[in-house]
Amino acid sequence: MTRVLFFLVLLNGVVTLAAAAAVWRRNRQSLLGPLFGVTLTLMAAWMFGFAFYYYPLADEWARWAAYLTLSFSITTHATWFHTLCALAEEHRRLRGFIVASYLSGVVFLALLWSGHLIVGLRDCPYMERYVHYNRALYPWLMTYLLSWQFLGVGLVWRTAQRKVGYQRTQLTYFLVAWCVIFLTTTSIIIPLEYNVNIPPFGFFVLPFNLVFLAYVMAKARLADYNIVIARFLLHSVTLIVVTGVSLVFIAAMTVLAPGFLNQQQILFTVMLVTGVGLGLAVVLPRWLPRAERIMQERFFGRRYGYQDALAALVQRLGSLNSVDEVLQVTVQTVHEQMRVTRVLLLLQDPLSGNYQLRAQSGLTPEEASQTADLMETSAIVSWLQSKRDALVLDELPRRETEDKANRLRRELEQFKAVLCVPMILDEKLIGVLMLGPKTTNDMFFVSDLRLLQTVATEVALAIKYRRLEEEILRKNKLIELGTLAAGVAHEIRNPLASIRTFAQLMRERMDDPEFRNEFSQLVMKDVDRITKVIESMLAFARPSQVTVAPHSVQELVEEAVLLAQPRLKSKRIELTKQFHETPVVKANKQQILQVLLNLINNAVDALPESGGKIRIATGSRWIEPLLPGESRRRAGVIEVSDNGPGIPPHIRNRLFDPFFTTKKEGTGLGLSISQKIVRDHGGIITVSSIEGKGATFQVSLPLADEPASAPLSAPTSTTRAVTSSPRPSAVPVG
Repeated sequence: MTRVLFFLVLLNGVVTLAAAAAVWRRNRQSLLGPLFGVTLTLMAAWMFGFAFYYYPLADEWARWAAYLTLSFSITTHATWFHTLCALAEEHRRLRGFIVASYLSGVVFLALLWSGHLIVGLRDCPYMERYVHYNRALYPWLMTYLLSWQFLGVGLVWRTAQRKVGYQRTQLTYFLVAWCVIFLTTTSIIIPLEYNVNIPPFGFFVLPFNLVFLAYVMAKARLADYNIVIARFLLHSVTLIVVTGVSLVFIAAMTVLAPGFLNQQQILFTVMLVTGVGLGLAVVLPRWLPRAERIMQERFFGRRYGYQDALAALVQRLGSLNSVDEVLQVTVQTVHEQMRVTRVLLLLQDPLSGNYQLRAQSGLTPEEASQTADLMETSAIVSWLQSKRDALVLDELPRRETEDKANRLRRELEQFKAVLCVPMILDEKLIGVLMLGPKTTNDMFFVSDLRLLQTVATEVALAIKYRRLEEEILRKNKLIELGTLAAGVAHEIRNPLASIRTFAQLMRERMDDPEFRNEFSQLVMKDVDRITKVIESMLAFARPSQVTVAPHSVQELVEEAVLLAQPRLKSKRIELTKQFHETPVVKANKQQILQVLLNLINNAVDALPESGGKIRIATGSRWIEPLLPGESRRRAGVIEVSDNGPGIPPHIRNRLFDPFFTTKKEGTGLGLSISQKIVRDHGGIITVSSIEGKGATFQVSLPLADEPASAPLSAPTSTTRAVTSSPRPSAVPVG
C-alpha cells in the first residue's frame, strides 16, 4: 500500500511542476509570475521528498530525505507569504513582514541543519517512517508554518472584498484552492507528531486542486463560479453515491464476517472505491450534460435568465424590420439582461471608415450626443481586427505589453466601457458592441463572452440581410419608377402628337368652322385621356396610409354590385352571390369598393354579350405569413369569378404590372392600384385561371378582431401573389 502512496505523491509533485510552469508562463510580465512559479516549484520539491516517507530507505538516506523535505517546507512558506502579498497587491506596503518571513525561515533552517529541530525517525501508520521533532521547538515551527499562511490568506480575502470583476473572481477561486490544499496536506501532517494518524486520502484530491489552482492563476478568462459550484456539487453527489454505496457493502461484510477482510484489505478496498468513484464523478457528468444543466438551474436559476433572454434575442432578430430596430432592440436587451451600466453599439461608416454610435442604452441624451467616433486607426479597432476576440479590460495585463495595455485602457475609459465585442462579417470588422461594468461588480465570465459573441455575430448577419432587403427595395422602386415613366410616356405620346398636329394647322385653318369643331373635340378628348393617366398614376403612387373601420364583407359586396348593376344589365350578365360566411374586416370602404368594382368591371369586359356569368362569394381562410416575424392569421375573403375565356399563362405573370393592359382604352393601372390598396390594408389579392374556363380573383383582408400587424404581402409593389392552379369552386372555409 505504501508503494501506491509513494507513486501518488510523486504524481502530485509532477502536477505541481506543470502548474508552476503554466502560472509562470502566463504571469511572467509581473512579479506574481516568478514568485508563484518558485513557490510551486519548492512545493513540488517538498512532495518529491515527502514521497520517500512511503518508500523503504536505509536510515542514513531516510534522514537526508527528511532534512531536505523539511527544508523545502520551511522555504515554501516564506515564498508563499511573499506570493500572497503580491497577489493582494500589498507587497510594497508589507516589505517588512516579507523580510521577517524570510528571516524566520532562515532561523528554522539553521535549527534544522544544526540538529536541534529533528531528533530522529520513528514508525508511523500508513508510512515506512516519519520524522520525530523536538517537542520543545515543534510548537514554534507550527506557529511559523501556520501564521504566515493565514496572514497571507487574510490579505487575499480582504483584497477580494474590495475588487470587482475578474480580480474578485480570481481571488475567490484562489481562496477555495488554498482551503483544499490546507485541508488535504497541512491539517493531516501537523497532528502526526502527536500520534494523530489520519489516512492520507487528501493526496487523491490534491492533483485536481493543483490543476484548478493553475487554471485560476494562468487563465485570462474564468468560468462563472456558479457553474463551477454547480459542477462541483454534481461531481460530489456522484462521488458520494458511488463511494457511499460501496462502503455500505464493505461495512456490512465486516459486521457479518469479521474475519473476512483484514485492515490492509479494508484500506485497499476503500482507496480503490474512492478512486473509482472519483473517475465516475468526472466521467458521468460528461455523459449526462442534462443533469448538470438541471443542477445549475436548480441552485442558480436566476443567473441563467439572462442567457435564455439573449438566446431568445438571437431568435428574434430575424423578425425585426430595419437595421435601426435591430440595433436598438439588441442594446436594450443586453443592457437589461446583463445588468451593466451602459451598452453602446457602433457601426462603421462606409465613407469615413470610423465607427459611429448608432444605438445605446444607459447613456443620458447629453452623453450620447457627446460620444465621439471610434477612429479606424484606434488601438481598439486594430486589436479587434487582429484578434477577432472579445477585448476585456481585466485581461489586458495578461494578454498585452504594458504600453499597448495602457493605450487600450485609455480608449476604453473614453467610452466608460470594460468590454468590447467585435461584430465580424465577411472577415471584416463592421461594428463594435461596448459594455460598461456589471452593476453587481461581477466579472464577465467565459459563458458571458461566448453568448455576447454569438449575439454580435447574429446582429452582424441581421444587419447584412436588412441592408440587402433595403437595397432590393430601392432597386424595385427604381424599376417601378422606370415602368411608370415608360407607361406615362407611352400613354400621353399619341394624345400629344394629335394636339401638336392640330396646333401646327391652326394658323392655316383657323377660319374653318369644321376644323375648329374637330380640333376642340379631339383636344378635349386627348386632354381627358392625359388627365386620366395622371390621376391613375397619382393614385398608384399615393402614400400607403389608410384609415380603416370594421365593415361586413356582405355590406361591401352588396354596395359594389349595386354600383356595377348598369354594366351588368347592359351585357345581360347573370350575377350570383354566395355568402358562405360574412366576416367583418378592417377596411377603408371607398377604397375596397374601388377594388371590387374594378374586378367586376374586368370580369364584365372579359365576358361575351350574352351567356356571361359572374359569381361573388364570401368567407374566411387562414393566411400563411409571407414575411419573417409574421404569424399565421385568419382573413375575410371576397371572391370574384367569371366563366370567360380565362387568362393565358404568358399574361398572368404581368397582370399586376403598371400600364400593362390588353384593352384598347385601358390605362393598365386598374389591377396595380387594386393590388396596392389591398396590400395597404394588410391583405393580399390572388388570381387563378384555367384557359377557356374563366378566372377567379380572391381579395383577402384582415378580420376586424385580429391584432394589427405588418402587411401580409411582400413589401414591394412588384411582388405578385399569382397562381396558375385550377379555379376554386367556392371560398374555402376554416
